[in-house]
Amino acid sequence: MLKSLGAEAMYLDPAQVDREVNMPGVTCVDCHLGAANEKDKENAHRGMLRPFLVGVGPRVKGEALSRQAAGAVKALVPRSSDMEALTPEGDPAKLAGLGIKAVAGIHWQDRDPKTFAFSPDIARKTCGRCHAQEVQDYASSEMGLLKHQRSFRKWSEQLPGPQNCGMWFGQNYDNLRSQTAVPYSEAQNDASNRACNMCHPGCNDCHYKPHAGTGSHSFGIPDTTSCYGGRRGTICHAGPMDRRRGAGYFRGDYSFPPNLPQEAHFKAGITCIDCHKPQHHQFGHLGSPQARAACANCHAEIVKAVQSSAHAKVDCATCHVTVVGAYQYTFWGPGVTFGVETPYGKHKEYYGTRDLPTVIKNADGRWIGVKPYPMAVMNQTAELAPTGLMFREISKRRVPGNPSIGEPAFFEAVRGARDVNDAYIGVGTRSDLPSRNKAILWVQMDKMSHALGKPRGCATCHDSPTQVGRSEWNYFEKSDVKKPFKGSYKVLADKDGLRFTEQVWEKPEPAGNRKLEDFAPFTLLPASAWDVKGINFSLPYDKKKTDAARKELDLFLAELAGRKDAEGARLRGIAYHNLELAKSMLQKR
Repeated sequence: MLKSLGAEAMYLDPAQVDREVNMPGVTCVDCHLGAANEKDKENAHRGMLRPFLVGVGPRVKGEALSRQAAGAVKALVPRSSDMEALTPEGDPAKLAGLGIKAVAGIHWQDRDPKTFAFSPDIARKTCGRCHAQEVQDYASSEMGLLKHQRSFRKWSEQLPGPQNCGMWFGQNYDNLRSQTAVPYSEAQNDASNRACNMCHPGCNDCHYKPHAGTGSHSFGIPDTTSCYGGRRGTICHAGPMDRRRGAGYFRGDYSFPPNLPQEAHFKAGITCIDCHKPQHHQFGHLGSPQARAACANCHAEIVKAVQSSAHAKVDCATCHVTVVGAYQYTFWGPGVTFGVETPYGKHKEYYGTRDLPTVIKNADGRWIGVKPYPMAVMNQTAELAPTGLMFREISKRRVPGNPSIGEPAFFEAVRGARDVNDAYIGVGTRSDLPSRNKAILWVQMDKMSHALGKPRGCATCHDSPTQVGRSEWNYFEKSDVKKPFKGSYKVLADKDGLRFTEQVWEKPEPAGNRKLEDFAPFTLLPASAWDVKGINFSLPYDKKKTDAARKELDLFLAELAGRKDAEGARLRGIAYHNLELAKSMLQKR
């Protein structure tokens, strides 16, 4: 009967729940709280934790909404295989009655309904009943406290610098208000804070797995889908990897444009934690030796060959990441966040492709691939002078926490230049936009780490000292423009610096009261506004040496042409990475 009413989730088979949870002895109140000994329904459910929705509309500005109020009471099981498969749609009539146009997401019950942040206090009362040490480790970890992201406090600070995800809004309102040249309210700040917290995970985001299709109470070790938000939209790593960097691990419908070539390792069934192994709930990234060394777990012979070759200081992804997608511009200016008009709308929908990453040296002297693109934040009171190439280190600092949800009043954050591969170049501050307010301009240079596949051709690095990248994009945010508009540009990197050339675009038609300055300042500034001088981005170039090496490789591969066995394939693989080693291996046979 309940199924016929669309409310089958109201009935639970205790034995089935126990099988799905797979935690012997755990009861409903261990995870959901409430009062098990109370017979009255209202008393028994007082303080009970439930997943909640995010409603957006004329009267609800990205705020918590119960599933019951929204009419979204179906079981939490994937209704499809796409990235929104677990985001409930709700009952249109009920949503309209509440002044809600859309359900923007769903959060699990270890989140704070006011800020959407992971709540250590809730985690201690629930998960911590059985996993006290794990909760303590995670709640004090870089991910659990978002130590790095929350260290971004001031747009004009040289390090860690302005960045694509913006400044941290939580516990930072007074500071941001003093930096903002136009009126800025707490309500605007709170909407941005909730939007940022959408992406950042708690215990259930990683371990609760209804997306797996094995039941609405399924728990387990995180899988790749867990790391990508568990089919609840572009949250967690889906946002920064596929929608921002554009070299994501999952791709598919998470990527923009959709269905870019998928990662070879993803297609092989390798999961995120196979390479990024957690230790006491600390996770290694590509800047860490632990994660970089993971390549040798499966490709030991190739890694060894590279280490003794001329490419010993070249990161694997530098050659094996080619076309990347996602943002080709991003601008922070007047816009809409969760239905709230704010000075800090993120105009990021310049989705498109870059045919090749640009290769630079990181702080360790390793060659890495990055995607340089223009960024700016408008309406500032302070200035940022040109910076040169900066890797986003974080000097030791005390960052305010949120004690009301169980965080410490302050925590310490620090990150060295060698612990991060993301970089930026501060271009400077301008006051020649129509508002005459200050705009800070920079070039975002995120590391391209995933989407590994067939390598870029040797010619892309060795046939010219000048690097060339081509971007094409399409902008389609309806609160900014009446209709989509598109464009393209080239990125040139050489001994003289970095330049964005051949910039073309269709004429944008702003929607409502939106101004070009808010979302498309490049249409109003000189074509050279984001050009960088005085940094050598040229690649080592010696035509005579390159031609000789190519000829030598071609001769060796021709010698192997008749070898169709596994050993022939092995030697060819080694030859591409270290020709001298491959020759010696062949001679020994």
